Amino acid sequence: MFAFWILGFGIGFAAYLSLPSITQWFSANMPDFLNQTVVGALITGIIGSAVSTFTVITWANKTS
Repeated sequence: MFAFWILGFGIGFAAYLSLPSITQWFSANMPDFLNQTVVGALITGIIGSAVSTFTVITWANKTS
């Protein structure tokens, strides 16, 4: 359980540090109705979903 927490914390920390540059790039290339907050929430949601899905699938396929 501690390993999952450390993994999630590390990925979240790295994503937060890189989020402003990614958000600015998306904001420059997306229509005006998507503001920086919405784009940041979308990126964070996608990353969190991918990490949790990968972690659960890896854990479920692990042989005991």
